[in-house]
Amino acid sequence: MRDGIKGWARGFYPTVLNGQAVLHPLMRSSNSDFARCLISEHDARKLKRHRFVDFRDEAKFKKHHVKGARHVDYDDMWSKPMMEELNKRDNLIIIHDVPEVAGAIALTLKVMDYPRVYILK
Repeated sequence: MRDGIKGWARGFYPTVLNGQAVLHPLMRSSNSDFARCLISEHDARKLKRHRFVDFRDEAKFKKHHVKGARHVDYDDMWSKPMMEELNKRDNLIIIHDVPEVAGAIALTLKVMDYPRVYILK
């Protein structure tokens, strides 16, 4: 990992407990980097250049989604068109029903040097 342990921490990389990655407790802990990346829709809309990216399945997205959110099928997340659309200057707000999946997506984007990644509460 670039920048060693500090880069690891900035990338929200999960800790390991009993041989398993523990994302969910990290996200709930007020002392963790994950707690700092959680954001409400109201606060997210105050950010300049905010972009909601919804990784839930299409049926859930069609039933209800945040106004202005971009739907991305989780399987297409790493496609070239999707990666070209995500701008590193934007504040990316990740939407997913499963906290561990949202955390994994945020972690991956942080590791890929996206500096402003948030998870919608």
